[in-house]
Amino acid sequence: MTEAQELAQRIHDGVLQSLAVARIRLDRALATGGPLAHDVGEDLRALLDREIAALRDLVRGAGPARAGVGATLTETAHRLESLTGISVSVDERATADPTTGRVLHEALHNAIRHSGATHVRVIVAGVGKHLVGQVRDNGRGFDPGAARRGLGITAMYARTKAAGGELEIDSTGAGTVVTVTLPRSAGR
Repeated sequence: MTEAQELAQRIHDGVLQSLAVARIRLDRALATGGPLAHDVGEDLRALLDREIAALRDLVRGAGPARAGVGATLTETAHRLESLTGISVSVDERATADPTTGRVLHEALHNAIRHSGATHVRVIVAGVGKHLVGQVRDNGRGFDPGAARRGLGITAMYARTKAAGGELEIDSTGAGTVVTVTLPRSAGR
């Protein structure tokens, strides 16, 4: 991956995801027809302040501090749940590696942004010689073959392929399941 591609991916995985969540939260507040609730405004201000600081760090080359993959998935799930009201659960039966974590992070954000789901479940499990991660939602689904592949889905496929794994997106009118399967290695 070139330096420009890496920067684009870091911006996509960080600030753009958070700004999309802020937009969802704002849209929901505005849809109520009344004045924007003070607590929603405060939540959005705090979210934007965090992302402005993250962008400044990125521009300076610092980048965000990295927690463990499992902790990051759980933290992201809790944050998205509190910001959007969509129920999000994480069931980590095996330790996710960075590739699995990034793919699941993207799939989780896609479910929150696009599916109209009321519940999203993230699962990480060891299955034989493989590490399997899934994001399942109960949203409206989509046709993966007909959908335009944006940077996020393209990066999910590229990361999975580069790690010697497979990515499957199964979607019906009753939701979407994104499954990433990677071979376990000594580091996973």
